[in-house]
Amino acid sequence: MGVGIFYLLKKKTFLPLFMTQFLGAFNDNAFKLAMLTLISYFLSASQVQSERYQVIAGALYIFPFFLLSATAGQLADKFDKARMARITKLFEVVLMAIGGLALYLGNIFMMMATLTGMGIHSTFFGPIKYAILPDHLLKPELLGATALIEGSTFLAILLGTTLGTLSVGGAGTGSLYAIIITCGAAVVGLIASCFIPPAPSTAVDLAVDWHLWRATRRMFKEVTCKERIMTAIFAISWFWLIGSVVLTKLPDYTNYVLRANTSVFATFLALFSIGIALGSLVISKLLTGKVLWRYVPHSLFLLSLFACDIYWATPVTSVDIPLQSLREFFSQLSHLRITIDLFLLAFCGGLFVVPLYTYLQVTSDGWMRARTIASNNIFNALFMVAGALLVMVLLYFHLPIAQVFLILGLMNFCVAAALWFVLLT
Repeated sequence: MGVGIFYLLKKKTFLPLFMTQFLGAFNDNAFKLAMLTLISYFLSASQVQSERYQVIAGALYIFPFFLLSATAGQLADKFDKARMARITKLFEVVLMAIGGLALYLGNIFMMMATLTGMGIHSTFFGPIKYAILPDHLLKPELLGATALIEGSTFLAILLGTTLGTLSVGGAGTGSLYAIIITCGAAVVGLIASCFIPPAPSTAVDLAVDWHLWRATRRMFKEVTCKERIMTAIFAISWFWLIGSVVLTKLPDYTNYVLRANTSVFATFLALFSIGIALGSLVISKLLTGKVLWRYVPHSLFLLSLFACDIYWATPVTSVDIPLQSLREFFSQLSHLRITIDLFLLAFCGGLFVVPLYTYLQVTSDGWMRARTIASNNIFNALFMVAGALLVMVLLYFHLPIAQVFLILGLMNFCVAAALWFVLLT
């Protein structure tokens, strides 16, 4: 560990998985943003129609997590995880071929079907990418490996979001760059998955229950009886709720409250992703490979402070003033304070979540590790939906956007206090 955690990228037991998951996260977001950009700018007849398609797209992508996670966890526990990863990535290549045709034709139905397929792809690959790590790495290496995966995932999301948006100039030849990017990433991801070393199952006798609701209920029953694991799952899910609320409100906050243009919003997105990535790497360094919850409540308390400070630092701005450029925006001290708050909020999120993901890997029984991760994925999806509902409720009561950050900070403080009591007393 003397050379940090990046030595893991030289290991044949880690690099292929790292590349596979990075390209998968990239492709999910590149295709989704290419599709939504094409619909919004070139295929929709009105803003209302475009917004409706965006809501539908979000629902279609997340729905498979609720429906198929139990099946995905069972299959990952029963069969060789490396083999399952290759099958999943082959499915992605087929999806991107269909999605590329959909982008070229401007066929919204085909795009939505492809996005649903990408949700299915992520549902099945999610349990694999974390459950396979203990099969290939030593226990002291798991924290660093999880930090690299978690941090790189958010950088992949940022890169995919940016390139997906910029790669579309319309249906037909205007979508050519998007097609090349998404299909190319899928093919390279499949090639990378072929180099993942075998990870034989320790539950070969597991009988897969194809009854989706019954399998989900049984999986929950097996996981919820383990109090410490459930604490980690709820804490991780809270992280995703925070992220979903912040990213949902950030565009309107930048536009209507701060009166800044899209270059400032892009900068905020970059800083948010980089903050989580750096936090993920720093916590691995602080814990030196030990899977401890020592910094989890502390990170949440600090996150609350930065969320509340965004509210306190928000200036009163008239909606009549023109949108500020990047240079104009950062010439004001209060805006620098808000930017630092957002970055440190994300940084604390990275500090917070990596030990929890690693804890799930090392404490889950090997024969049902993937199902534990699958259960976590369902709770993550539930909390993200809860975050969306929270935003809708606050919007219904016409709360200013800055107050959303204050409420989030206060709620987060309560969660931090609860975790402090549960973990450290």
